[in-house]
Amino acid sequence: MMWLIVGANGQLGLSLQQALKFRNISFRTLTRQDVDITNSTEVQKYVKYSNADVIVNAAAYTNVELAEQEPERAFLVNESGARNLAIVARKSNSKFLHFSTDYVFSGQRSEPWKVDSLVNPLSVYGKSKLAGELAIQKEYPENSIIIRTAWLYSPYGKNFYKTMLKFALSNEEQIKVVYDQVGQPTNALDLAKLAIEVIVNEVPAGIYHGSNSGSTNWCDFAAEIFRLAGANIGRVKPISTSEFATKAPRPPYSVLDNSDWSVHGLMPLRSWQEAASDAYTLIFDSLNK
Repeated sequence: MMWLIVGANGQLGLSLQQALKFRNISFRTLTRQDVDITNSTEVQKYVKYSNADVIVNAAAYTNVELAEQEPERAFLVNESGARNLAIVARKSNSKFLHFSTDYVFSGQRSEPWKVDSLVNPLSVYGKSKLAGELAIQKEYPENSIIIRTAWLYSPYGKNFYKTMLKFALSNEEQIKVVYDQVGQPTNALDLAKLAIEVIVNEVPAGIYHGSNSGSTNWCDFAAEIFRLAGANIGRVKPISTSEFATKAPRPPYSVLDNSDWSVHGLMPLRSWQEAASDAYTLIFDSLNK
């Protein structure tokens, strides 16, 4: 089985490469420099002839704040790019694996969102990712798997875990972190391993939720990172969303119900605390690179 990872230099793309190597599964990669997924001609040229059994879209416009200022670009990448890849996957009769986000939900509830819960994104980013989901389901519903995830972190690129760990280790200052946004920190390597199991076990096409189990808020997540670092968790000070000025609205509660995996013989991802603990050494080491 040959995989093609589009968006290979991102958090998820790099984590997928690590997980595929461990499983001795062959793969090829395409980065942003190799192909512009918003250009259908380029996608046809570079993706169609890759002879991939599985095409993975790990590319995305993920800057939630900047998306409010440049919505056209966000939709171009997250909707048009996803559509282009779904079309070429259909033409090459490949499985198509795409990743979406908890931000497709409004957050206006207090119990985990199910796969079929009403979607109502608040931000441009969330709207563009939902548009991508709808485009894929229109173009290639019979062989596409969409996995929504949340609060992704890894040793690669920029993410909340790395930022908090660097702060915890570098000084003794206090840091203010919002306490009234609840979600699921998700280890990108855990998600990558789940993605492989989904394909290997021939999980049916459709939308799924892939996030580490349990829930927390950003402030408590930061405190857990400080604890793992042996830093004083008292330095992490709670602040409300209203006190933390942002351009993009965030869902106050975006916990995903990931229990459906058991129907397909797979286990939901482990607890966010265990995953965060296991990731510590790799993320710590990444700060010195």
